[in-house]
Amino acid sequence: MAKTKYNRIKIALAEAGKQSAELAEFMEVHETTVSDWCTNTNQPSVQGLFEISRFLGINVRKLLVPTNWTNEPVEETKNEPKVKTQKPVSTSSKKAKPVRKQIKK
Repeated sequence: MAKTKYNRIKIALAEAGKQSAELAEFMEVHETTVSDWCTNTNQPSVQGLFEISRFLGINVRKLLVPTNWTNEPVEETKNEPKVKTQKPVSTSSKKAKPVRKQIKK
């Protein structure tokens, strides 16, 4: 049975021309920890992924194996889809008035 791959750290290191020992020093972890990440034996935390992406100078999404919604790995494409963002829609043009509680005397 094939081991499930979750990250592309090993590939990203090679593409950046960096060594796992350099990453271990940057992350302040043992080299075996980085080796475990590279072989998908263990995974870094989400915060760790962001630190690794900073070290490599790449988008954090490049560190994860892309998937489709059936949880099957899909091929990575060079042209990532562009996401349109919308400005938040105001529900009211007037400012809400503060609510005052009536105190019974």
